[in-house]
Amino acid sequence: MKIEEIGNLLIKALESANYKQSSISGYRGVLRRFKTFCNERGVTEYSADIGSEYANAIISPKTGKYSAQRHYSQMRFIRFLDSYVADGAFEFGDMKRGRLRPSNSNLGNEYEKFQRFLKTEYENENTIHFYEYGMYCLLQFMDETGVLDLEYLNPELTLKYFMQTKEVRKRAVLCELRCIFRYLGRDDLIDAIAGIRAPKRMGIIPVLTDCEQESLQITIESKGFPKRDRAIIMLGLTSGMRAIDVINLKLSDINWTNETISFRQSKTGNFVCLPLVPPVGNAIVEYITDERPDVRSEYLFLSETIPHLPLQNHSSCYYILKRCFEKAGIEKKNRIFGMHMLRHNVASTMVRKDVPIETIAAILGHSTPDTTDIYITTDEEGLKSCVLPLTFLSEGGLA
Repeated sequence: MKIEEIGNLLIKALESANYKQSSISGYRGVLRRFKTFCNERGVTEYSADIGSEYANAIISPKTGKYSAQRHYSQMRFIRFLDSYVADGAFEFGDMKRGRLRPSNSNLGNEYEKFQRFLKTEYENENTIHFYEYGMYCLLQFMDETGVLDLEYLNPELTLKYFMQTKEVRKRAVLCELRCIFRYLGRDDLIDAIAGIRAPKRMGIIPVLTDCEQESLQITIESKGFPKRDRAIIMLGLTSGMRAIDVINLKLSDINWTNETISFRQSKTGNFVCLPLVPPVGNAIVEYITDERPDVRSEYLFLSETIPHLPLQNHSSCYYILKRCFEKAGIEKKNRIFGMHMLRHNVASTMVRKDVPIETIAAILGHSTPDTTDIYITTDEEGLKSCVLPLTFLSEGGLA
């Protein structure tokens, strides 16, 4: 994609996400500098390589010194562009959600009351952000339809709101509405949506083939492969940890005496204690002793560039995996890449080995085994064995 095109798309997305004008102006400045940077190198098409080069250009040309502001703004700008290239949408994360506020002042006040309520009900920030976003979307819809008071929200308007939401969001919207209506004390609205059922999509989750896993293992064990990246990938291959939990992993989370890794999941808030298997433990030790920057930080995994800050978000892990997969000759095809694929791979491997669902749920940190049922769909051979042969049907076997 042309640099001019993706840059303009980002500015429009920031405006749609209700970023402050001062922030948007700042990103316009970063974009101008980035275009100049690319023009000097004769580059017109955006790529991860040129993005990485720009993100690491952290020495101010005016002062010749390291600029913390420049470092932060350029790295965040490139993460936005990379997320669009990877997923077709700009991943603003918590910053985006924290800045959302209904455009109507009266509804905005209702939104802030709901935010305060959520903080008394839930501890996990991801859960709070989830319901905040649901209320934001509902209030914006009300503003667009001219209904400026929650007291006038009725079953007919609720159904209209639900019907206009995207198909992929309908299950989430029902969950959001139930929380909002409980907060409002509106049993009539809870009853109105009680009979609505949104379909749950459960496809065959793509995983690595045995050949690809072998190629991946050979790649990460090859001479010169970054020790940090090897440790991260091995964590994913053996434990199925989410990317956000990997980058938030602290040195204190590893108990070398008991050989365990303990942490609280960012997504669910569940506490997880995993065995520190020798290959993973050895990979982490090699990274700490041979490659990890000698800086004071409680976080295990740090960036390779000065001032060696902790990895910022899941995009860091995504590009580590992406580079490794490319080196291993593993094609993406229609599959997801990144730590999420390794998480699926761990779960599906345990399913094929007949590990009890309750055990898989405990390893992955799921609240209930029901959440883990989705991974049963990864066992294609097992599913095929459950299908009645067509010859049986043709012979009238069900008559």
